[in-house]
Amino acid sequence: MIQKLKFSPPSYTDLEEKAVSECIKNSWTGSGPKLKEFERKFSKYKGLPYSAGFSSCTSAIFLALKALGLKEGDEIITTAMTFCSTVNCIIHCGAKPVLCDIDPLTKNIDPNDIVKKITSETKAIIPVHYAGYPCEMDAIMEIARNNNIYVVEDCAHAIEAKYKNQHCGTFGEIGCFSFYATKNIAIGEGGMAISNSQKFISEMSNLGLHGLSRDAWKRFESSAKKSYDVTKIGYKMNLTDIQAAIGIVQLSRINDMRERRKEIWDYYNKELQNTSLSLPYNCESKDNVHAMHLYTVGLPSYINRDELVWKASNEFGITFGVHYNSVPSFTAYKNIFDQIDPLTDYPISWEWGLKTISLSLSAAVSDHDCERIVKCLKKLIK
Repeated sequence: MIQKLKFSPPSYTDLEEKAVSECIKNSWTGSGPKLKEFERKFSKYKGLPYSAGFSSCTSAIFLALKALGLKEGDEIITTAMTFCSTVNCIIHCGAKPVLCDIDPLTKNIDPNDIVKKITSETKAIIPVHYAGYPCEMDAIMEIARNNNIYVVEDCAHAIEAKYKNQHCGTFGEIGCFSFYATKNIAIGEGGMAISNSQKFISEMSNLGLHGLSRDAWKRFESSAKKSYDVTKIGYKMNLTDIQAAIGIVQLSRINDMRERRKEIWDYYNKELQNTSLSLPYNCESKDNVHAMHLYTVGLPSYINRDELVWKASNEFGITFGVHYNSVPSFTAYKNIFDQIDPLTDYPISWEWGLKTISLSLSAAVSDHDCERIVKCLKKLIK
């Protein structure tokens, strides 16, 4: 029987297990002191003063839009090459998503297309640092300033990423990060928002925990004298201490884990450079840092992507990811983008969405795993 390889499994050590055990022994597993510690350490790592943990990056983006006051009738620009959650957050706020095409090399949102899509109703831009490579933030921020609109950075792939030696997530009003099971910091589920604005982070924290006026764990402290108020009609999107405890350990290991992912990245590049695959763009410099979250390749036109993914899984035990189908291709958005022809309006993202697959990339992937993955892929594209 073929041993199946998981896609980008998380890298855990005894330290993560010990951190979880300590939370359980302390009998505090909800949002508490470990969360506050994780927030402080993540803020220090990113170099911004304010942060708040949430149940997911999706929650963080949604709450960021709410905290900025975005509402029905507003238009929010984002990329057509992103996970559905980016667009869903816009829709859940009642706003209208406006999609842009991507740069053919980096697969990031094209600033030139942003300019074309801006109207008097445009209130925000959500750039997505695709696969961990930073967007052209100078151009995006200039567009935002010239049009008096907000920028919320979707940094789900980009914890370590830097643009011109500045951390991604620190350019706009709010930066949002993911700690999902396959991410560069993996805690199962979870997210974080960072900002220079205490007002925005406080508003997000308030909305993310039912609209309560005080943190839940403080309500149960023996020294607490006052009750709490419900100041907003909020949501349940908080991060727990168990998740935060794992996050603290993962953050302390982040450089070592990226170094291992770089070794894997370089191996894939070397082994696949003379094939018919389109390899991922990575023009790193001393100023630009790629977070190396996804190793995405483009399949040649003669390959049926769905058939290849099925064969890889069932005949070779290899799991490939798809990141992503172009947003307009999904059934749920047909009515929202019904006046748009994706073949002419988003030709680059549409084509990439049909042919891209992602290879397993995490610090837990062994050299033997990499050899199996490359051997499988080479055989399937012949």
